[in-house]
Amino acid sequence: MNRKLIPNVPVFGYDGNNAGFFNTLLQAALRCVGEEHNRAKLTALSGEGNRFCWRDGKWQGGCETSEAINETPFETERRVLEAIGWQADYITVSRDEDGNYINTDPARIRRDFTESIDRGYPIIARLLKHPESNLNLFFGYEDGGEMIVSYDYTKDFEPGVSKPNEYATPVAQANWEDNIAGYVLLKGKTGAVSERDTALSAFGWISRHARRTGEIKGNLVGFAAWEAWIRLLESDDFTGLDTDEVWRRFGPHCDAVSQIHERKAALPYYRSLAEAIPEWREGLEIAVNALEACLDNLGNMWANDVEEFRDLTVRKRFAEAGRECMRKDMEAVEQFEKLLNSETLK
Repeated sequence: MNRKLIPNVPVFGYDGNNAGFFNTLLQAALRCVGEEHNRAKLTALSGEGNRFCWRDGKWQGGCETSEAINETPFETERRVLEAIGWQADYITVSRDEDGNYINTDPARIRRDFTESIDRGYPIIARLLKHPESNLNLFFGYEDGGEMIVSYDYTKDFEPGVSKPNEYATPVAQANWEDNIAGYVLLKGKTGAVSERDTALSAFGWISRHARRTGEIKGNLVGFAAWEAWIRLLESDDFTGLDTDEVWRRFGPHCDAVSQIHERKAALPYYRSLAEAIPEWREGLEIAVNALEACLDNLGNMWANDVEEFRDLTVRKRFAEAGRECMRKDMEAVEQFEKLLNSETLK
C-alpha cells in the first residue's frame, strides 16, 4: 500500500449544523497550510452568522442549509475564500439521470484530488450520499488515488436515531469518486487582504441578504423570511392534525430558531473588530448589543412538547418574541450598513 497524507490535519467534530460545517472544514484546511482563522470570523464571512431563510406559507425543512440561500453552486465557499484572499477552483460534478458523468470523469476527479494533496492542500468536497452532512475534508490517498482518506465524523450515526459523534475517525474509502458532487481546490493566496476590507465584505453580504425581496429557489431570505415565518406561527390552524404532522411542522420551527442562534457564533468576531478598528467601536458595540438581545429572546420561542406547539395561543406568543428578535436583528444590520456607508464616503 502506497499512502500519502497531509500532516497535522486537525481533528474536528460535527455538531449537527450542516450549514456551518463548511467553516469547520475550511478552518482545518487552512490550518494545514499555516493560516489561522477563528471560527467566529469564518461564520461572519460565510453569512451563517446573520442569515434567515423561510418558505412563505409552508412548514418546510431544509431552510437552515447553505444551499437554501445560494443562487449558484459554491456561493458561500467563494464568498469566504475571496474575502480572506484565497484563490480556488470550484468544480461541480454533473451527471445525467442514469448517473453517467457529463462534464468530467473519475480519472479527472482522482487526478484533481491527488495533485492537490501532493501540493499540501486538502480538498473540501460535497457528497451525493451521506448520513448527515453533505460535506467532508479529504487529506490523503492510497495506491495512486484508488482509496481516499478523510475523517468519518458521522461514524455510527443513524438519522433520527443518534447524534453525530464528537470525535472523528480517519478512514480510507474505495470507489469514492462516485460519491463526489463537487469540490473546492485551493490554489493559494491572491495577496494580503486588510482586516477592514475583509469585514466590509461581510457587512455588504449581510445587508444585501437582509434587504432582499425576491426569492431564491422558492425561499424568502432576510427580513422577508422573518416576516413569513412569524405570519405562519401566529395564523396557521393545526385543528385536526395528528401528532406526527404537528411534529413535522415543529421541525422547521426548530430549524428557524437554530438559524437565529447561529448569530451567537459570529459575535466574538464583531467584538474583535471593535478593538482592532477604534472608529468602528461605537457602531459595532450597538450591533453586538442588539444581536445579544435578539438571542436572549430565543428561550421564549421554544415549546416543551409537541402539544404545546399545537396550541395557537403559545404560537402567538412565539410570534411576539420573534418580532422582537427581528427588530433587534434589524438594529444590528442598520449599524453594519452605517459602517459600510461611512467607508464609502471616505
